[in-house]
Amino acid sequence: IKQKCTKWWMVILEKYIQQASMETISAVRVLTCDCLSSIAKAVFERLPTRYQRLAMALLLPLPEDEESQVRAAACRALGAFVLFPSLREDTCFVSDMATAILDRMKDSVTLVRLRASWAQGNLCDALVIVSDAEDFNLREWVSIPTWMAILSTATSASLDNDKLRSNAVRAMGSLLRITPFDYFQDRHGMLLLRDAMVGLVKNIENGSLKTRWNACHAASNILKNDAFPMGFLHQGQGQQSDYDENGERYGKQLQQQQEYTWTATVYCALIHAVTKCKNYKVRINACLALATPHRRSLYGRHLQTIFQAILSTWHTCHDPNITADFQEYKYQEQLNHQVIPFPPFHSSFPLSAEYVSLYSITFILLR
Repeated sequence: IKQKCTKWWMVILEKYIQQASMETISAVRVLTCDCLSSIAKAVFERLPTRYQRLAMALLLPLPEDEESQVRAAACRALGAFVLFPSLREDTCFVSDMATAILDRMKDSVTLVRLRASWAQGNLCDALVIVSDAEDFNLREWVSIPTWMAILSTATSASLDNDKLRSNAVRAMGSLLRITPFDYFQDRHGMLLLRDAMVGLVKNIENGSLKTRWNACHAASNILKNDAFPMGFLHQGQGQQSDYDENGERYGKQLQQQQEYTWTATVYCALIHAVTKCKNYKVRINACLALATPHRRSLYGRHLQTIFQAILSTWHTCHDPNITADFQEYKYQEQLNHQVIPFPPFHSSFPLSAEYVSLYSITFILLR
């Protein structure tokens, strides 16, 4: 059966989809994209290389189509393709797809931007998967200018129509999770981060529940990156405010224990979400984000405040006078099991250690 299915798709690709992709009727071109996006992962992986290349060659030009419905359908198909193992490991396809999607993130039609933001989120998720390889180097997949463009368009989308925001913060979180420290070294990179954190915080605090859930999850993803500029300044690095208008560093000596400017706003937004949000799925992901950093310096001056917030959340979960909606009981119980309080910080767990896990400082334990 598998062999027959593969042969069927080989015939469809070569005999029908190839011709349909060049049809003058836009509805036919839309169906071409829909057919391509319906190819199952297992089927695509069994196709001979020639037919895989044919499918990519037919699809990649379509995001530039003059009809918005075709552009939207093409973005959706690219978003499906990038999750195929053979394609997410193909640096050429990833680069070509990123370029095609970036142009559509600025499209005047909301539907196209929506499909493009979903595809961009999938692209960044795919990069997270391939980053598990020992020899992974982000520059081999996306150049620094492309990285900046992805982060910039994701940030813009996070402040766009509410339908785009959940995918935008998802892309932002996945991309920053795998970004090495040297990408954050120049002034432009720090400016992009500043704007990205503004968008992230806004979506943690406001928007649909799906958007807020994704924003908290994105924050958790970002904080998994020990190289991300968060908490206390990395030694020898300045913030955006430490550069003059020409991008040159000021000669002044940075104060000891200075924080990145967005540290307080991100943690305050997460604390508010975990303590005040009525939706427990949002609170669960906010709690997860607060528990993610594995170095004390990433918390900056906010470790004690976060500890108190988590402890307050645990007490709230056990307060018999506070009742949740029927649909929230399951998630309330999940949050209850996710947060386990410990006694206040003890001298046997010195906070001055450079690398201190949440478990060793008796702060939060996630099951």
